[in-house]
Amino acid sequence: MYQCDKVQNGAFNSFADNIWSLISKTHDLQYYGITSYLESMGTTHVSVLTEDGSAVSVTSSINHIFGSNVLSSSTGIILNNHLNDFCGRADNIFHGERPPSNMAPSVLKSPSKTLVIGGSGSEMIPPAVASALMNRLWFGKSLKEAIDTLVVLVDSKSEVKLESKLEKDVVDGLEALGHKVAKFYNTVNAVEKAGSCISAWSDERKKGKAAGY
Repeated sequence: MYQCDKVQNGAFNSFADNIWSLISKTHDLQYYGITSYLESMGTTHVSVLTEDGSAVSVTSSINHIFGSNVLSSSTGIILNNHLNDFCGRADNIFHGERPPSNMAPSVLKSPSKTLVIGGSGSEMIPPAVASALMNRLWFGKSLKEAIDTLVVLVDSKSEVKLESKLEKDVVDGLEALGHKVAKFYNTVNAVEKAGSCISAWSDERKKGKAAGY
């Protein structure tokens, strides 16, 4: 056992040294494959449905890419920067107050169906998840069609916000009518079981994939 552990530890140390040599300096964002329109935020969502019917919908976030840019020396965990959500109201923050973050992890269940859904995209998460749910449950679209359908948001300042994949001529037309148009990027993923049929879909613009085991 000792010899086995020794070999395993040696192999691990060699692997760790190799990885360390690759990250010995900070590179430009392009080196890591980061593109501003795809990965401007540090939020991810996972929808899970197990064989026994258990369902989990989890949204997690460090807010921006690399969070607060602070790495815990004891755990190796990147710390989040959700205090950034308070920007613009620094004079009226109270102790114990939670940052005004957005998420909408959801599990919907009926006697014959289960739908697990959620998404990423900051303040765009609730309308994107709501849009997918309406398209699936009210309008009868497939899970893929419901998630791939474009999302339009009108915020509290009456600013029209459109998904970044919207056609340029549509954006130009809205701007010609006097709308101030801001683009955003959000993703939704979901898994559904209806009877014995299971279907799942993840918005592919963040290279997400549905998987079964």
